[in-house]
Amino acid sequence: LSKMQRRKIGSSKDYALRSGRDAPPTATVVRHRCGTSPFDKNWLNWDCCGLICAVVTYMLHLYGCYAVSFVLLPPWMSYKIDGGRKMTMWGKFHTFCFCLIAALAIISHFKAMTTDPGSIPPDAEPLADMLDSKDAVGPDSKPKPKPTPRTPKRICRRCNSYKPDRAHHCSICKRCILKMDHHCPWVNNCVGIGNHKYFLLFVFYTCVSCFYAIFLVILRFVECIGHLEKHEPCLDDPTNLLGIVGLVVESMMFGIFTCCMVIDQWEVVISNVTHIDRLKGETFMEDTEGSLAGINEVFGIGVGKRKRGGGRFRPDWLSPFVKVCFPENMKDQIMGFCRPCGFGKIKEDDYDSPGRKSSGSIAEIV
Repeated sequence: LSKMQRRKIGSSKDYALRSGRDAPPTATVVRHRCGTSPFDKNWLNWDCCGLICAVVTYMLHLYGCYAVSFVLLPPWMSYKIDGGRKMTMWGKFHTFCFCLIAALAIISHFKAMTTDPGSIPPDAEPLADMLDSKDAVGPDSKPKPKPTPRTPKRICRRCNSYKPDRAHHCSICKRCILKMDHHCPWVNNCVGIGNHKYFLLFVFYTCVSCFYAIFLVILRFVECIGHLEKHEPCLDDPTNLLGIVGLVVESMMFGIFTCCMVIDQWEVVISNVTHIDRLKGETFMEDTEGSLAGINEVFGIGVGKRKRGGGRFRPDWLSPFVKVCFPENMKDQIMGFCRPCGFGKIKEDDYDSPGRKSSGSIAEIV
């Protein structure tokens, strides 16, 4: 706890004693640098199994880059010069493309792991129901506004937060996640409305890198057949064959797996129904946009000059550096909940400032 925060909390207590009022109750909130609680600064799941899977994922991609760049291509797409070898333009091209795809897969994985998947904040409130298009008319022929009814507030019995439609509680993240599809141990995070795009990009780029490696190995195998007919060695070092075999096994296993995942997730995006909702038989499609609603929710609509909906392909769909954005007037409707006025992103001053109007309590961040 910083000195400034202690001064603020102490000044609020002194003011209450001087005014003859009872000091407001103080709630102690533990705020970590990384975690999944509502008050943590950065989102990161500390699940041991998930962290191991994430490290293994990075090691597999790095091994693929090593096997392609230093084992497969140099004896093939290079020429001898001054007692050494120099890569040809095609060799440099394939090395750059493969490493770029692997880098995009790793970045997408990191974004999917460290992005809030759509956790419900503790101050979330249900949205007001849509009013009827026709205003109620009283006996004096003047329209009278109808009171805005609210949907019944469902409370999660595990995390005690508001649970809107399409939200499900994750026992590993210990939070309710909006539009939760599943908890993926390979990305060490839930897949929800907040990081679904990054998860799709990770699976897509991993699938592309696997089939790219298989394509290069097949071309190399065809080239080696010609060398055998001429009784020329295909590899400079026979031990390099082990590295190529490892590359083939890795690419076949994860290529087939990620290809099936891409097809499966595309069905989720088009239908806009997650796996959990499909298993429970719950659908919340209130519009007739069909597949466009799912595409816009996963890849965003954009704001300002970048605002483009309608499900048209945009280059930023393939970029893990572009965040998913929704217009402010549509964000609450898409999320299915709203937050009280004046509450935005959780900051320290929102909880320890004595001058802030609250419900009679001050939270102490430690």
